[in-house]
Parts: sequence; C-alpha cells; structure tokens
Amino acid sequence: MILEGVRLADCKLLRCGRERDDTRQLCPECEQRLLADLEWFTKNIGFLETDKMNRINKNHDADGGGGGYSDNPPLREQVFDLLYEGDERDDSVWGTLSAFAKCLGVEYLNRDPLNVLAQRIAVKKTKQGEPACLYSTATPVYALEIRIARDKCQRLLNQGHTVSLGNCPNTDCNMPLSADETAKQVKCRGCRNVWNINFLRTLMQDKIKHSTYTGTASDIRSKLQQAGYLVSANTLKSWAHRGKLTPVRKEGRHPIYRIADVYMLMQQTTPVDDIWGLVGKDAK
Repeated sequence: MILEGVRLADCKLLRCGRERDDTRQLCPECEQRLLADLEWFTKNIGFLETDKMNRINKNHDADGGGGGYSDNPPLREQVFDLLYEGDERDDSVWGTLSAFAKCLGVEYLNRDPLNVLAQRIAVKKTKQGEPACLYSTATPVYALEIRIARDKCQRLLNQGHTVSLGNCPNTDCNMPLSADETAKQVKCRGCRNVWNINFLRTLMQDKIKHSTYTGTASDIRSKLQQAGYLVSANTLKSWAHRGKLTPVRKEGRHPIYRIADVYMLMQQTTPVDDIWGLVGKDAK
C-alpha cells in the first residue's frame, strides 16, 4: 500500500522523471515501451535484414534474359551499418541487443537473426516469472538505446533514401538537385528542366574527383553519404592504417583527408562504370 503524500522513486531512464516502484528500474510507461520495442524488433527487423538489405535481384542470365530490381548499394550499406556495424558514435542494433542479452544471461548464437535475439530477450523470465528485461540494473541504459535503435530502423523502413545530385547543370539556374536513389530522372524546381540521373551522377563523380574539399573521416563520410556514396568508418580506418589514405594535415588529434583521395580509393577498389558499385566493397 502506497501512503498518500509519499513520493515514489523516479524512473531511471534518462530524461523520464516519472515515478516508479522502488523494486523496479523503470516507470510503468517506460516498461511498456521497452516491451513494445522488443516486440517491434521481433516482428519487423526481418524486413530490414531481408527486404531492404537483400531485396530480390534477378540478374541477367547468359542469354541476356532476366530483369528485376535490387536495393542500391548505398542503402544496403546504410542498413548494414545500422544493424551490424554501428559507427564511431553509435552501437549497431546487434551490438545493443547482444550486450543486453549478456547482462540478462540470455543464451544466443552469433549467427542468430536479430528478431530471434530480440524475442529471446523479451521472453527471458526471472525466478518469479516476471520479464527479466525489466529488472536488470542495466535495463535503463539499454532501454534507451533500444528505443533509439527502433526509431532509426522505423525511419529506414518508412522512408526512401534521398541523395544529393549537385546543382542544376543549367548555369542560369544552379538550383540544388536531389532525388530518391531509385529515380531515373529529376525535375529542377528552378528552371523546370528534366535531367537524367545517370548524367547528373557522372557530373557529380567528376566534381568529387577534382574537389579540394578536406575534412575529418566523419566529415568525408557525411559529404559522400549526402551524394549517395557510402563508405564505412571501418574501411576508412583500414585504408589509413595500411597507408593507402594519407592525411593532408591534422587538426588537434584528428587527421584531415581529401574527399578526392577517398573517392579515388573507392574507384580503385572496385573499377566499374556504375558509381553505385563503387561503395562498401572493401569493408567486407
């Protein structure tokens, strides 16, 4: 029985502040949100693992037949990083779920799909038959990370991937152009001209190749991502470690690189005509 006027302990989830039972880690609302997030991963993460990252690709056969579609490498690389690699700031979904599973004593295999891992976390019980994920002292930290990861995954499922295509080639316009990565053409909002996407990509390749832009590894990755060209943090680190990517200078402790140098390494790694085939291969 709770005495009137006696304040309960605060929920341990960062920035929540709602009251909780002092035998638990989270307030009732955050507990339900955690269980709902784990259920969402159980039911929906497979769409990112199989549909978004490995969408059906009917390649041309030896007789020239076939056809079909596949997700472009930049989107697949973005999904792969979110699910398995993470970056310099954020853990991957696998890293978050597997670390939480270890804290709870959940048995799992490294090859388990993410939906299986999420389900095993959700069904793990205490000796009293309660969800173990609600009682661990690690719960407040991982509940927040799982919430953030779920929101990121939801955005990837619900939205297309828009890429920058540089400025309009019409010198009297110069309006910035962008389009969904699967588009074939784009209409300029300024001069109303319709441009072929492959032509704009060719211009973008040439611009990057001759660019004098420099920045940190994170800056370079961000700029390339805006143009639809993804290269993982691990790939950049590998190139730098092997001496293939040389910094032009340092700002504090951070090495500064040329975006053109990174692009040329991408091109050397996979010498193909299609720019979408230039990214992510060296990271495997």
